[in-house]
Amino acid sequence: MKFKLLAASVAVALSQQAAAATYQLTELPKYDNSKYSYVSDANEAGDVIGHASNLFGVKIDVSYINFDDATLKSSYNTTEKFYQDINEEITFTLEDIQNNDAANTNAQAHAFMLSYVMNSSRVASQEYQRIERAISLTYNNNAAEEFVVFDEQSPDYEGLTRSVTNYLTSIAEDGTIVGWGSAPFKKIAFTPEGETEEETYFVRDWRNKGILVTPAGEKIRLEPAFTEYGGLSLATDIKQTADGGYIVVGQSSTSLSQRTIENIEDSCDGVDEPVDVCIQRLTSPYHTRAYKWTFDYDFNLVSATDLGLGFTPDEDDDLAYSSMAVATNGAGLTVGYSRARRQSSDALLPYEQAVYFTNNEIKRIKEVESFIEYSQAVDVNDNDIIVGVFGRFTGGSRDYDSTGFYFDTKTSEFKEMPAYFEGSATAITDINNNGFVVGQGVIEKGGTRREAFLYEIGAEKLVNINSFLPCKSDSFPYTITEAVKITDDNRIYAIARKTGERRNTLGEIEKDSKGEIEYESVSLPVLLTPISGEPESCTPPEAETYERQSASWSWLSLLALPLVALRRRRKA
Repeated sequence: MKFKLLAASVAVALSQQAAAATYQLTELPKYDNSKYSYVSDANEAGDVIGHASNLFGVKIDVSYINFDDATLKSSYNTTEKFYQDINEEITFTLEDIQNNDAANTNAQAHAFMLSYVMNSSRVASQEYQRIERAISLTYNNNAAEEFVVFDEQSPDYEGLTRSVTNYLTSIAEDGTIVGWGSAPFKKIAFTPEGETEEETYFVRDWRNKGILVTPAGEKIRLEPAFTEYGGLSLATDIKQTADGGYIVVGQSSTSLSQRTIENIEDSCDGVDEPVDVCIQRLTSPYHTRAYKWTFDYDFNLVSATDLGLGFTPDEDDDLAYSSMAVATNGAGLTVGYSRARRQSSDALLPYEQAVYFTNNEIKRIKEVESFIEYSQAVDVNDNDIIVGVFGRFTGGSRDYDSTGFYFDTKTSEFKEMPAYFEGSATAITDINNNGFVVGQGVIEKGGTRREAFLYEIGAEKLVNINSFLPCKSDSFPYTITEAVKITDDNRIYAIARKTGERRNTLGEIEKDSKGEIEYESVSLPVLLTPISGEPESCTPPEAETYERQSASWSWLSLLALPLVALRRRRKA
């Protein structure tokens, strides 16, 4: 999965405009059969993993659909009126979908049926085909290739079921990958007690399971500690140890909550619906705990450890509680979050709190100041510096209140990170071993638009990564919206936004009534490589009110450090 620069990539360092930029942008390969491609992790060697969303041409099974259903007919009438209101002809009927496979050949019909089947209430009912339009990716030989975690070939139509969620989360230095995925849904027939007509349901064997993929491609499942009704496990990070072994962290189910047990006994009797459907509809049925798995150099499982919960539930508490391990370093210091009690009293806090797991202990990172406050630790480097976010739920959401932090476990020093402005919602994604942090934040007061930043531990300000790149123009149409990973030589793997051709759900280029191609904003993965030079001074377009921050000279000197290593790598 070694990523090599594409021959057709945007090598801005070679252009006159980029002569003064301090980063070179190279587009990573895009998965052609999707609207969006992303990177989720990379290692120092340049191996990259990611995912794609909004897949084109996902197969829709209509064999079980009741075309006399009043809700379906009403949805079609609403769609027909929509096209009339915009003076556009509707090009399909329900009969076309039922008899002529229009759902898989006509773009309007395909979009209509996707919307209908993927409606949240129909998804919850488990009476309709489960469709997931996202896949995992590995970047191999200058291409983004699908990596199938647990999906299977469909018995009802050509290709995979596309009913699973899956995500590759982390890649070790030797290319070993971890992640997680769900079991595929299968169509079953069920006849309720006292009825004669069969009903169709869609069920799966388990919710999610963690996975480890060796460099040779062998898949090793991380079985949950508790497996009744399938269980649940996730793998979020992997590090290779000095002796050649591996540390994997994530989450595992450990038991059913008492409330779940009672709900199953009271409601899941198999009279009106399948028992599996009833159980799979239950939300948060398991107690889940942060978990650590260790493997030797031959990928034999050495240990599986429950890292615990941040408080002891009351004996009569019937709810499910969870903790999560998000990241670990090479020494095994693991960070994440857990439900916990308030430090100043015994009151149980409603939202998760940032913690780290060490020496069989769970240690809190931040003193809680508000009952509605949350915090999460998201990464830790080999110097035991933890980074994460904290904030308060505002209007039922945390999207508008989040602040970055860093915490030195050796000194117990907690520091709030600066933001683009006071109150800017900030997300932290990664820290390298040199103390550089990447993430993204809202750039305008009262707005929601986010752009990526680079921050050095201890600095007074963060810097917009876009200010290390050429000024935006027709020849350089990129805006870096998310920074995902920063390596120890300060290469940054990120998500960029640019304008691209609009495509429908079948992947066809869309045109307006005049026959002209329509365009939209699309996201794509990019690699940012340090180069020599100085940041440009850009005049923002009239439509943008945000003024880019300039990079300081200290940033320039730090960014120049990896150049020697990069030159050596090229000569090797």
